[in-house]
Amino acid sequence: MKFFRKEKIFYLAPFPLILISLLVGPSDQVTPSHVGQWVLLMIFGHAGNDLLDSQLIEAVVLQTRLPRVLLAFLVGASLTASGTTLQALFRNPLVSPYILGLSSGAAFGAALALVIPWLPLQPLAFLFGFLAVGLSYFLALKNREVSTVSLILAGIIVSAIFTALLTIVQFLTDPFKLQTIVHWTMGNLHNASWAKVESSVLPILVGCVWLFILRWRMNVLALGEEEARAVGLNPQR
Repeated sequence: MKFFRKEKIFYLAPFPLILISLLVGPSDQVTPSHVGQWVLLMIFGHAGNDLLDSQLIEAVVLQTRLPRVLLAFLVGASLTASGTTLQALFRNPLVSPYILGLSSGAAFGAALALVIPWLPLQPLAFLFGFLAVGLSYFLALKNREVSTVSLILAGIIVSAIFTALLTIVQFLTDPFKLQTIVHWTMGNLHNASWAKVESSVLPILVGCVWLFILRWRMNVLALGEEEARAVGLNPQR
């Protein structure tokens, strides 16, 4: 019973953080006290005398802060799930998207999409990130086994290749698109909106649910290929 209580507390922990995050923001005109009074106004129909324009507070909280907070939680969940999965698949606790070339491959794909307007940005970044990880894996594959050292060396090679390609794209593009590419590779959430939340929630949920279903197989795979074969798992597949 204590375990289930701790588990419930763990799952409910994000909700207080979301509420607290709605009180914090760069807007000097909407303070935490204003947000609290606006909440009282929405619930009870009255608030303090110093309440600002309720439409202004509603726009700041619901149209600016809430999408940003929800998108941050979605991105954090996807990074956590994907990072844990990489550790299990490659049986290396030090594995990272930078070592495997995933980040540089995705950055190159995004740069191509930003330079060539008719190319889709997110699918192309995903495609080249996936391609970079595949190249790292197959370069390190020897006798149907992948050693940690070989994987790290292959990932460094693939990362260097895509980093060089990204540099070439940045060198050949005009300054305005170059600024966009650098800004995208840095990553940010300040332009979060409900449209971006809607476009992100389905792929992230599908990916996380899929990984959750395969969690026991990945746990077995993390023990090693011999242990996986002993319990009837096909490590290569």
